[in-house]
Amino acid sequence: MRPRTGLAAINFFLADVAGGLGPFLATWLAGAAHWSPERVGIVLTVIGLAGIAFAGPAGALVDALGCPRLLLALGTLIVAIGTLALLPARHLAPVLVSQIAVAAAAALIAPALTALTLGIVGKETFPAQQGRNQAWNHAGNVVASVLIAWLAGTIAGISAFWVFSGMALASGIALLTIRRSDVDIDRARGRTAGAPHVTLTSVLTDRRVLLVCVGLMMFHLSNAAMLPLLGQRMADVGHGNATRWLAICVIVAQLTMVGVAAATAWASMRIARSWLFLIPCLVLPVRGAMAAFAWAPEWLLPIQVLDACGAGLLGVSLPILIADYTWGSGHTQTALGVANMFQGVGAALSTTVGGVL
Repeated sequence: MRPRTGLAAINFFLADVAGGLGPFLATWLAGAAHWSPERVGIVLTVIGLAGIAFAGPAGALVDALGCPRLLLALGTLIVAIGTLALLPARHLAPVLVSQIAVAAAAALIAPALTALTLGIVGKETFPAQQGRNQAWNHAGNVVASVLIAWLAGTIAGISAFWVFSGMALASGIALLTIRRSDVDIDRARGRTAGAPHVTLTSVLTDRRVLLVCVGLMMFHLSNAAMLPLLGQRMADVGHGNATRWLAICVIVAQLTMVGVAAATAWASMRIARSWLFLIPCLVLPVRGAMAAFAWAPEWLLPIQVLDACGAGLLGVSLPILIADYTWGSGHTQTALGVANMFQGVGAALSTTVGGVL
């Protein structure tokens, strides 16, 4: 199998693995474990804080060790074990331990996958490959969601665990198809031969990197709470099928993101890449204005299509911009980890600020 084909398979199967159970975690703890909303909230908060805390160090670890294949395999294995450990767990301590481990491993997967891609394809074709990576990732999310919904009719709450386990195994097999010789370690770190030494401090204080980090935090501060708040509104005004509408919206958004990722890969080679960051920021106020007047559930669909155009484009473009701004330093994945940390801070604050407003 060609390395790029292996990358496609890894991204497809990692779609349902990188974040553990994700949105199904709260449902599992409340339904199978009979937890109160307060206990579920504690776990979700701790997971969010752990993800933020581990994001920067995870990127630095990828740069320091220079073995993205091994770290990606390790991260996938830890997420799989930590998630499957939820099946017998009913008490707070084991659930917290397992999910903190999942958060740490998930923080490692993102920079390791970016490093693996850079190490295989190099800087020049990285933007196009990053778009393809994200397209396959969103396609995997769609397939996983459909499988979980289909299996839920026969095996109820544990359908997510079955799908998760299968995709984790498949991602490990796909990773084995990429040989060590296929990956250039210097390119994976963002280092070029003969480039002058660049300190980590100078990379992290680069004005462009700082602006991306702050802009990313503000974007997710504005964006992350929007769909949960809309779901609450639908439930409050008596739409009994609000959950079904939200599930449909997730699938529609993921399908739209496949097209957005492909379009971004094409555009990244033809326009100024700063527009890849500016366009999502222009789309977000339009989505917010539509959400302010959305009372019928049908409004959720165009709102989520706009989310796919905004957040989806940003997800593709972030590693591209960080690679552009840090190339030659050898600290590309560290800078990406710090950017992911700012993103996590914005998303974590968003639901609180949105609830207060």
